[in-house]
Amino acid sequence: MTKRFDEEVRVERDAGMPSVFEWRGRRYDVVDVIGRWRIEGRWWADGRDREYWRVEARGGAVWDLYHDRQRDRWHMERLWD
Repeated sequence: MTKRFDEEVRVERDAGMPSVFEWRGRRYDVVDVIGRWRIEGRWWADGRDREYWRVEARGGAVWDLYHDRQRDRWHMERLWD
């Protein structure tokens, strides 16, 4: 089961990968990158260019983060239970 949020977050990178993110005032350390994929082009005619990262944070929670490459902003899209 997942919960969808799509809220802006602050992300720190190490070697190009998310290493820490801050959401709702709380800091989460990334312990593993589970997956990475990209959506680009004219996705539903809005020109999206997003790089997605599925990460595991300390404590075991799994999160989907994405970097909006056009606006240079990070978002937390989904939390997996």
